Amino acid sequence: MNLDAEILGFYANTKVLAQEDVCRHFLCGLSKEIQRKIEGIKAEGARRSSLGAWTLMDRILQQLYGLREGDVTIGHGVHGKPFIENRPEIHFNLSHSGDYVLAAFGPVELGCDIQMIGEAHRNDRIAARFFTEAEQKALGGGMDFYRIWARKESYIKCIGDGMACDLRSFDVVRDVRQEKEHCLQSKPLTVHGEKTYFAEHTLPGYEMAVCYQNGSEIPVVWEEIRLYG
Repeated sequence: MNLDAEILGFYANTKVLAQEDVCRHFLCGLSKEIQRKIEGIKAEGARRSSLGAWTLMDRILQQLYGLREGDVTIGHGVHGKPFIENRPEIHFNLSHSGDYVLAAFGPVELGCDIQMIGEAHRNDRIAARFFTEAEQKALGGGMDFYRIWARKESYIKCIGDGMACDLRSFDVVRDVRQEKEHCLQSKPLTVHGEKTYFAEHTLPGYEMAVCYQNGSEIPVVWEEIRLYG
């Protein structure tokens, strides 16, 4: 892996964390601060997802940089985007949905998102509220709702604005090309004046996206990780 020349997207299934002994094993491997954050989440599914995301981050941080999550200090931007203090060369982002978690690492600022494909009964209303005219047209032409949504979420996470960003102020659907089965890399879009790239990966029932801004395209490599066993 060439960390200076690639963006790496790692994803993992979290079902194994439903086992109490496995859950406790991974929780104890994280810093006290992250442990408190996870234990403060009331909903069991959300708590398991958060544990899975931070466990995956810890695993990949060790694999790529020889560090553990507890060795670094996690800071947060104005709108909550996590970053590693005093390590400006390490860019990462986390996401979770359903039974999967996603962690992306790369040489530039980035955002990632994973979306579990659900029932479509509310999608038209959500699209009417949050999608641009071009995105609504793409949706009507057959582009998957969750693919568009994952792209938009990955963009606002990349720039660090979160939901403070007006989702209708940019679109993410132009010039999509397919490179290989289940993996997509877009031609650059100009979003709010910046050259912006999206890369995507699909699993049965899930859409994933990574967004980054750079002067040229960076290859995105996807890899599935087993959390346990």
